[in-house]
Amino acid sequence: MADISSGSMPFFIAQNQGLLQAGDADDYLHPEQNKAVPDDSLSETQYLGFSVPEAGIHSYSYMWHRPNLGVITGGTFVFQGIKQWMVQSEICDMRTFMNDRPIENDLHEYRYDNGYGVKVIEPLKHLHQTYDDPARKNSIDLHYRALCPPIVFGGGKHFEQPMKVTGEVVLRGTRYEVDCYNVRDRSWAKPRPETPMPTPPVSWMTGVFDAGYAFNCSVFDQPEGNPELPAEVTLPPERTLVAGWIWRDGQVGRIVEATKRVTRDPVNLRALGMEFQARDELGRELDVRGTLVASCPWQTWHNTIIFIVLMRWECDGRVAYGDLQEAMWGDYFNAMAARAEVR
Repeated sequence: MADISSGSMPFFIAQNQGLLQAGDADDYLHPEQNKAVPDDSLSETQYLGFSVPEAGIHSYSYMWHRPNLGVITGGTFVFQGIKQWMVQSEICDMRTFMNDRPIENDLHEYRYDNGYGVKVIEPLKHLHQTYDDPARKNSIDLHYRALCPPIVFGGGKHFEQPMKVTGEVVLRGTRYEVDCYNVRDRSWAKPRPETPMPTPPVSWMTGVFDAGYAFNCSVFDQPEGNPELPAEVTLPPERTLVAGWIWRDGQVGRIVEATKRVTRDPVNLRALGMEFQARDELGRELDVRGTLVASCPWQTWHNTIIFIVLMRWECDGRVAYGDLQEAMWGDYFNAMAARAEVR
């Protein structure tokens, strides 16, 4: 059984503590709350994404500020189909070490030297995302409009929000209209240590079926859904659910039970399919089946890899497209390799 002492678990493990409300200030930087975290890995983030499912296009755009170091990791990558390496993406412009001068006037409107930028037109309601790389005939011009208020986890340092995304993306000179949904997120005042984690993969799943129906859940692989999971990277069942919610009919409910079964590529362990069931505190249930549409790995830092996946979700005769972002660490890969050798 994996070691789940507090010092060895991912930064997000204790989020499932209830739900709170956000204020307009939460769309901007949180310097006062950040001051309480002396760790060099202190982070504040802004994630935005979009997709063109019929063309197999998905994306990941990020602002990752480390205030105690004065640096930003960020930018965007947009990929079509299934990529073995991130650098194969049609747009690949994610910078690792940038001075934080672009956000010295907060997040009202910022732009990196690489041409990526975000403007908050109306906090918690409307954002404008742009990117321009004329040399490669790449560009992004998108508006994100809120479908519901942000959903803040009980720790008060993270929110998620279903958005309607419209506009256009140009990939290597080919224009695509964007008309999709996305669940964006923000985090602040949290350390994000790069310590290797002795855990199974953890999945951050989102889907928006329509303007009034969306879900999000983070859950680790569970042995009942993955019989190949080695014991040394298996968590107790009660520790596998990280956090999640269901937004439906104007009500948001915190997910209190979740199970998942994953079909993985035998070579790189990328998720090919997913069965996911959940129940929220209001007694509402989800029974979702997901299949891979597009995927690209992101070597977030050297000790982990995250597969960014566009999934096609089916639930009760409805179809949604959304993120499956899975973080994996070396202990999992090594344990799976050792198990394969024994067989």
